[in-house]
Amino acid sequence: MKKYFVFLTGTLLSVGAFAADNCTASKKTAVCTEDSVKERVEWACKVVETKGKAGLPEINAMRFECCGEPNYVWVQDMKPTMIIHPIKTELNGQDLSTKADPKGKKLFVEFVNAVKKTPSGAWVDYEWTKFGEPAATPKKSWVKKCKASDTKEDWIVGSGTWL
Repeated sequence: MKKYFVFLTGTLLSVGAFAADNCTASKKTAVCTEDSVKERVEWACKVVETKGKAGLPEINAMRFECCGEPNYVWVQDMKPTMIIHPIKTELNGQDLSTKADPKGKKLFVEFVNAVKKTPSGAWVDYEWTKFGEPAATPKKSWVKKCKASDTKEDWIVGSGTWL
């Protein structure tokens, strides 16, 4: 337990450096570099591929800061059903095949289509509501196909940034 805590603390502290590079006083939106988003997806994909379902609490707890706002990684399957969404927990276990953004884009289906075409990762644009905000705004997410070690299922790991 002690090693896990130290690892998690080290991960969270090392992530803070990304926020300073992307923030401006006049722009209070969560904007991360593409590389920082991809790095977090790669990390979570390795957790899924080595620990499977046992790694989900670790992914659920991980946050990285972008301009003072928390960012996260989610995991869904190829159906698409949400396996774990750290912020919008009401999505967990839900069939998301019909969930669309305000413009009608079935974003979770688009994530599936993106990783079918490019399993190593792809960007998908859509609209999403920021935590605590009333309306959706443009966002893009990096999604990658990863194989869960215990179930051998293909899962999608993703994280995004605001446009």
